[in-house]
Amino acid sequence: MKISHIEIIIKGNGFIYPFLKFIIDKIKYLNLVELFKCIAKTMVSQKKVVAASRIAVDIFIILKWLFIIFIWYFGYSNLFLSILVWYLIITNLYTYFYYHIWSDEALKTDNFTKDRIRRRFVNLIIAFAYSIFCFAYLFQFVYFLDIDWNSKNISWINSVMFSFNNSLGGSYSNISPQTDLGSFICGIELFITFIFATLILSRSIPQTDSEK
Repeated sequence: MKISHIEIIIKGNGFIYPFLKFIIDKIKYLNLVELFKCIAKTMVSQKKVVAASRIAVDIFIILKWLFIIFIWYFGYSNLFLSILVWYLIITNLYTYFYYHIWSDEALKTDNFTKDRIRRRFVNLIIAFAYSIFCFAYLFQFVYFLDIDWNSKNISWINSVMFSFNNSLGGSYSNISPQTDLGSFICGIELFITFIFATLILSRSIPQTDSEK
């Protein structure tokens, strides 16, 4: 008797995992970095696709850092920018999760060279730092009324230090959330840090081939 594709999926992996796998795989195409990689791949030969993709990723990382620095320096804040910053926070986490935890390539440890492992740690540090700075921007310009600044100036240094300490579950100069929304935002940052520091970091330490 012929077994349908749906029956094979249900019998093999249930239905929750295939559904979540479908969602996670498709979200990738909503990530702006994929556009950079796609453009880079069209400009080189097949043999240089991997190198071109990595360069495209580096360019995207630099541009998104320049973006947050630019709007922060000039104090720009509106609904569109807030949505864009949240988008960058989410895709920042998703990109690291997908390409270092979820994808087929990430699950293969037989081709893990020392440089690849070092690059993973560099990317982890950059991604974590970017998340901290994005939340610091939000605390200073978007959710400043939801934070009790303890009579301190709402400056970039206080925002960064508060964001950094909050990401680690600590406090900074008695600055704390004073509304439910502020507590919720702080909780999201702490949750993102938990993902970076546990699930992702543990997967970033594979066993390498001694010859490599």
